[in-house]
Amino acid sequence: MKFFRPKSIRRLILTGFSLVALPLIIALVYTTISVDRLVSQSQHTLLQSVLATQGSQVLVEAIKAMERSARQYQVLGDKVLFDVYVEHHQSFIDTARSLDALELAGSQRKLLEELYLEENELHTKLSTHPHDAPQIEAGLPVFSELSQKARQVLADNQELINQGVEDIKRNAGTVQRTLVLQAIALVPAALLLAALFAVLITRPIKQVNRAIRLLGDEQLKEPVAITGPRDLEQLGERLNWLRTRLLELEQEKTRFLQHISHELKTPLTAIRESAELMNEQVVGELNTQQREIVGILRDSSLQLQVLIEDLLNFSILRSRASQLRLERVDMKVVIEQVLEDHRAALLSRNLELRTSLLPVILEGDAEKLRILFDNLVSNAVKYSPDNGLLWVLLSKRDKNAVIEVADSGPGIPETERDRVFDAFFQGAPATRGRVRGTGLGLSIAREYAQAHSGDISVVNSAKVGARLRVVLPLEQDS
Repeated sequence: MKFFRPKSIRRLILTGFSLVALPLIIALVYTTISVDRLVSQSQHTLLQSVLATQGSQVLVEAIKAMERSARQYQVLGDKVLFDVYVEHHQSFIDTARSLDALELAGSQRKLLEELYLEENELHTKLSTHPHDAPQIEAGLPVFSELSQKARQVLADNQELINQGVEDIKRNAGTVQRTLVLQAIALVPAALLLAALFAVLITRPIKQVNRAIRLLGDEQLKEPVAITGPRDLEQLGERLNWLRTRLLELEQEKTRFLQHISHELKTPLTAIRESAELMNEQVVGELNTQQREIVGILRDSSLQLQVLIEDLLNFSILRSRASQLRLERVDMKVVIEQVLEDHRAALLSRNLELRTSLLPVILEGDAEKLRILFDNLVSNAVKYSPDNGLLWVLLSKRDKNAVIEVADSGPGIPETERDRVFDAFFQGAPATRGRVRGTGLGLSIAREYAQAHSGDISVVNSAKVGARLRVVLPLEQDS
């Protein structure tokens, strides 16, 4: 597009349409001219043939009439008969002149000239001698020769018609071959031009669509580059400005999360320590109601601590400050430790835990894998009803470790499955819990799974509830 950069997509479309239509218009004009020329030639040939045929026939009839009236005049000597002869003579002369003005063959023109001279000589004899003169009687047999020559002119005219028809056929064949070659050349050219401009038109539109999709997916590292008409390039510049603004906002959000999380940790630590001191009755003995209130305070502070740690982990992930510390990790041991940490929550909700854990060793960051699985279990516990079921599966498939966590809760609606791993997205409220989550648990789980070159997804399950599957490679690429 460097050699041709229209100012707008509309001008590019109009230019493309014009260039595609130009060969077809040229072909149409050439076809019209060729067909019109062929029709004109056919009409001219037909007109010449009709006039020549009619004139030749009139010539034959005029000679017959002149011979008849001349012989009657020679016998009877009546002046009226001579006038009739003169009238037919004049018709012969007019017809001969009309034929001479047509496009005749050389043989026809020669016969016509001979007819004219011989008839003129005979007319002179009839006009200058008496009706019974020997010269007139000797000249009358000339009419038979004139009739033969007139019929020969008529026969030659038929040959001339046949030759004209052959010329028309030959010219029609030439025009047909030319049109076929023209179609073979111009139609592919028009199609190639159409394909070229289709690419030139759709390419910048696809680039704009891809840029918007990347912005929607929060993939902001790649600059927006639109090549095409100037109005679309200007749109690409605006999208690139929007990308930089989103990057700045993302950085500001990360800094805000880091600062607010650190600021909240200090008073939260004081609350937790105070709650622990009161629970241990260091400041004095508590009655039953006071112990319940202290328990609620301690549990709420623990939940708040988990939320703040999620915010911190998320901010670290978004800033890309964390790196994997690879080592050999026994996933069965990691999962068992996480489940042991959630034992109290399972007992308090009376949740039945069913596990199927196979020994799986993989290469990864043990702490991040623990957080990943811990977020999955926390999410399942939060959305499970009292007296519900939890399933935890660990298996090996090909060169991957497969972890599945399922619950018997309300499940994840079809409309939310594409968004459930987005940061700060929260679905339906949990069945229990005074403090709602931040919507970061599954987002962090996805970040850690992708950091290990793996993936996490929602799996359709015949049982009621949500079923999440994590696939992690056993070996990491260097």
